Amino acid sequence: MRIQQSPSRLVARDTPGCLWLFGLVFVMSGTFVLVAAPLSIEWATFTGWERAAILAIGIGHLGGGLWLIRQTPATTLELDRARGTGTHRIRHPGDRSETVVVFRLADLRDVDVLEERDSDGDPAFVVRVVLADGRALKLHGATVRDEARAAERAGEIRQFVGLPALPPARVGR
Repeated sequence: MRIQQSPSRLVARDTPGCLWLFGLVFVMSGTFVLVAAPLSIEWATFTGWERAAILAIGIGHLGGGLWLIRQTPATTLELDRARGTGTHRIRHPGDRSETVVVFRLADLRDVDVLEERDSDGDPAFVVRVVLADGRALKLHGATVRDEARAAERAGEIRQFVGLPALPPARVGR
């Protein structure tokens, strides 16, 4: 997450470019398998099961890559003291529009770090903004593994909006 700050404005952006690139590698490998294998000279010698396995691998790579790219959105949080507003934007690759939540800065109740579990059961962390109506807006498209870094980013945002520093033991669990 990158944070840019001026005296009256803070912008926190999180773009999961590495995950998008990783997904693109799978999309390209799946596309290659689905296009190149049937055009190869050996294709005619494969049995039905071998052809099905090759196609399944290609479809799996293509689908897995597309799924990874679509499931990790880019997020932007803009806090503007001059107007007293906050804007949270989420953009999933491939969408024509982004999801936008506009709120008053007076409605911002907390900025904290939420601990979640990744697919292996290991701890992963997300910075989130909690609003007066109970909504929690996550500022990461994908979780981060470094709790200290997430707490540092949450602390920068808390300081900007005038909230007290985040205590070390105050990680949302």
